[in-house]
Amino acid sequence: MSRAARVTMVCTGNICRSPAMHYLAKREWGDAAEVTSAGIYAEIGMDVPQPMRRAAERHGLAIPRHRPTQLDRAILTQADLVLVATAQHARWAEREWGERVPHVFGIKEAAELARRAERPAGDTATERLANAAAALDAARQAVPAPLRSLDDPWSLDQATYDRVMDEIVDDLVAITEWAGLGRTHESGGPKH
Repeated sequence: MSRAARVTMVCTGNICRSPAMHYLAKREWGDAAEVTSAGIYAEIGMDVPQPMRRAAERHGLAIPRHRPTQLDRAILTQADLVLVATAQHARWAEREWGERVPHVFGIKEAAELARRAERPAGDTATERLANAAAALDAARQAVPAPLRSLDDPWSLDQATYDRVMDEIVDDLVAITEWAGLGRTHESGGPKH
């Protein structure tokens, strides 16, 4: 594969969950992926709130200045893999696409599927990441995993932001280890 695999992370406003997923995956997957994020109702002009930044910093992740992006069909079309925060986001993608989108998964769903899916084909991390959606979809077709939601921490307490970030880390580590993508979280999991 001559280009990095394209991965898009999705939440509602593209200011809390999807940027955390985006910048963590970017750090963990390195050059294997071109990671972006978007929101189904992007909060244009806003940035990642301080409680989300603090939650990310607990995992050694510094989130840079972020500019929310509105999710659209073009972004869905260009992505090899789309990880969404909730079933609502997956339904939005289906309506935009016109049918079930085989490369869209809830992040929690993808992590659960990764625990039992065949490793994606490919000799390099880029190839495996580009083929991850096909491997996850095959596992989903065999035995579906529930698309459980990643809670929206917006305007809640710091403990909620911390819990959501911990869940993002756990889910991303499961996907990373399954697909053999770059380095994993140094401590082996979230810092509690």
